Amino acid sequence: MGYLKDKRLYLSGPIEHDTTDHNWRTEPKEILMQKFGVNIFDPFDDPKQNLSSDLHKAREQNDVDTIVHIAKGFLRKDLCLVDRSDLLIAYLPYKVPTTGACHEIINSNNAKKPTLLVTNLDKVSYIPLWYFGFIPKEFMFAGWQSLFNYLKEVDEGMHKHNNRWSFIYGDI
Repeated sequence: MGYLKDKRLYLSGPIEHDTTDHNWRTEPKEILMQKFGVNIFDPFDDPKQNLSSDLHKAREQNDVDTIVHIAKGFLRKDLCLVDRSDLLIAYLPYKVPTTGACHEIINSNNAKKPTLLVTNLDKVSYIPLWYFGFIPKEFMFAGWQSLFNYLKEVDEGMHKHNNRWSFIYGDI
C-alpha cells in the first residue's frame, strides 16, 4: 500500500431511492479497504440510518417538522464528514436520483478534493450531464474496475501532476 493508506474516503451514493438495498456498497468497500488501506465513511452504515423509519412515518403523516428535524441532522453530519474526508467517491447508477450525493459531490469539489464519480454502465457519458460542467473527466469512471485501476496509479504516485492529489501526496 502506498499514498492512499490511512486516508479518509467518503463513499457517496443513493440511499433514499436505491433499489438494491444498498448491496452495491459491499464489494467496493472491501476492495478499497483491503487493496488501498483507506478508512471509509459510509453514510449508510451510520447509526443515524436507524431514524429512516421515523422519516418515512413522518412523511406518511405529513409531519413536516419531524422531517425537517431529522433531515437537518442527516445533512449536517454527512456534510461534516465530507469536509473531514481526504477524497470522495460517488456511485451514480444511471437514472437513480441522488440528491444527497449531489450535495456531497459539490461540497467535495468546492473544497478541491479528489471527487471521483462512478457509473454502473460501460460509458462515463451515463453519469448525469450536470457533473461534466465541473468535475474533470479524468475523475469519471465507467464501472468500479476502471476506478480501481486509476486508484492503483494514484496509490503508486503516478498522478502527482494533478494538484487535486496534492494533499494525498503530501505536497501541501
